[in-house]
Amino acid sequence: MQKLGTPFLLKRSVAVTGSAAALLVLLGLLAPGLAQAQAQDPGVLAAAEFSDQFGTVDSLARRAGAPVVAMVVGIKALPMIEKWERDLTKRVPGLRFLNVVDLPSDVPVDLERTAATLRKRVPAEVSVLMDPERQWATAFALDTALPNLLLFDARGQLVARFRGRWTAAVAEEVAAEVTALRPVDPQP
Repeated sequence: MQKLGTPFLLKRSVAVTGSAAALLVLLGLLAPGLAQAQAQDPGVLAAAEFSDQFGTVDSLARRAGAPVVAMVVGIKALPMIEKWERDLTKRVPGLRFLNVVDLPSDVPVDLERTAATLRKRVPAEVSVLMDPERQWATAFALDTALPNLLLFDARGQLVARFRGRWTAAVAEEVAAEVTALRPVDPQP
């Protein structure tokens, strides 16, 4: 499992936008990783709505107000999300998830058929949003052959990202990052 980026890098890179960033990339003046972080601005995706296998519409914006883990995977890696969600739910009760399946762009996709397949293969309590235009993978420059866990704060800002199969050590690291984002209740 690999943690990509840091909160410092992400906050710092978001300030470089638009044509200025393009010019800097072309000139090769950006530090390694900064160009990738630039693609991680969820602004366009925050309000983008997607349907799950049951026809329910959801978005990152609808989950605002608390930390969210968006798990973005390709259709073949979809079985891997269940272990992540089950483990992280135990470690951080009440954690909000946004599961997104990145559908292939090289073949026509029948969303009704995909939804029917998801209903058969994914537990009923696990909602999986279908992304036929690969908006998540494109916006965050993701390789979806393995799960990508994107951690957003309560304002919808990307603060950390992880990629790979479930391991206890990385699940602990993700849980610690989420816990650090939650407000501390005052002691009586």
